[in-house]
Amino acid sequence: MAHKLNFLLLAALALQAKRVRGNEPAAESAAEEPKHTVQLPQFTPYTVPGAALWEQFIGELEPQWKRSRASKQDKDEDRYDGEWAVEEIEELAGIAGDKGLVVKSEARHHAISTRLDKPFDPAHNGLVLQYEVKLQKTLNCGGAYAKLLASPMNNEFSDATPYVVMFGPDKCGESKVHFIYRHLNPVTGEYTEHHLEQPPTPPADSLTHLYTLSIRPNNTFAIMIDGTERKSGSLLENFTPPVNPPKEINDPKDKKPADWVDEESIPDPDATKPEDWDEDAPAMIPDEDAVKPKDWLEDEPLMIEDPKAEKPADWDDEEDGDWAPPMVPNPRCAEADGCGPWTRPQKRNPEYKGKWAPPLIDNPAYKGKWAPRRIANPDYFEDLDPYKLTKIDAIGFELWTMQSGITFDNIYLGDSAKAA
Repeated sequence: MAHKLNFLLLAALALQAKRVRGNEPAAESAAEEPKHTVQLPQFTPYTVPGAALWEQFIGELEPQWKRSRASKQDKDEDRYDGEWAVEEIEELAGIAGDKGLVVKSEARHHAISTRLDKPFDPAHNGLVLQYEVKLQKTLNCGGAYAKLLASPMNNEFSDATPYVVMFGPDKCGESKVHFIYRHLNPVTGEYTEHHLEQPPTPPADSLTHLYTLSIRPNNTFAIMIDGTERKSGSLLENFTPPVNPPKEINDPKDKKPADWVDEESIPDPDATKPEDWDEDAPAMIPDEDAVKPKDWLEDEPLMIEDPKAEKPADWDDEEDGDWAPPMVPNPRCAEADGCGPWTRPQKRNPEYKGKWAPPLIDNPAYKGKWAPRRIANPDYFEDLDPYKLTKIDAIGFELWTMQSGITFDNIYLGDSAKAA
């Protein structure tokens, strides 16, 4: 209904302008042509009950969000010196007064994070992470993914900070939506990164896009972009490496015996080269049946001096040397089958056999393909509920980007897809 009213209003204004132009000079009428602007809806903040985090960037950047001043792990020269700001969208804004978290620097490492009011435990009902991304500039190389940081988060945020889930779009070479989760091996006490196989491709335009990740208590997951499911599957099946290691592995101490024979075939030791086998016979020979074409001009050269060429007026024989006209294709050759000395074409030699080699026979000493013996995997475990991830203390963006203007907004973390 609102669209219809707007259309009627614009039509009335246009009619009124037409009537005015009928009584005034054309130049004056063009100068007074009304300019119509789109009235954007005004931003109104709202709350999401039960959310572990709901961020609309209503206030200032700090102290809610903390910029990292650390360096990348083992790279003191690579500091997180990229700038951030909370500001309104400049390109293709859809809501007046709506602010977001904006990457302000180009070709820089960026890191920023915010702590939750209390640690969030996915072991209860899984988790839902959702946020908006807008590329205000064409992104050639950069990331826009979020990290859910493990509890407790004790040090300044960097690439060395343990995370639970990494999710979101990335474009640098291959363009994809990351989904990585870190799982604790209860045997070794170490965490392993499990990467989603065949991740979806993110949109690359300058519009705002909504990314949603749902991890459910039945160990399934779903990735949605703008409310449309783009990838789904199982935490137990669709990741590399698999969350549960194999029950058996190759024995790393087992070595192939020195006398093990694993060649299936060998040259026949009793074979001899036939007496009529000519290894020196050429592969190609002249075709003795070929006949020179009747209109072959054997005495005509392929190239002749250009009869139309003239010696330049400024040519100095003493400085430039003896002048000679340039060479051009012989026009007589274009009308004949060929010019110059004729030679027989080559053909395959029917007597050619190449180098002789004895035929292969089954190896009587063959023992089969060797493989190390299998043993029980000392690191084996079985976790049938990998959705019960480590508690989450904070959320952060740790990125490298060649372009500025990446904007994040409306960040939700909780356990309700409906609330998101």
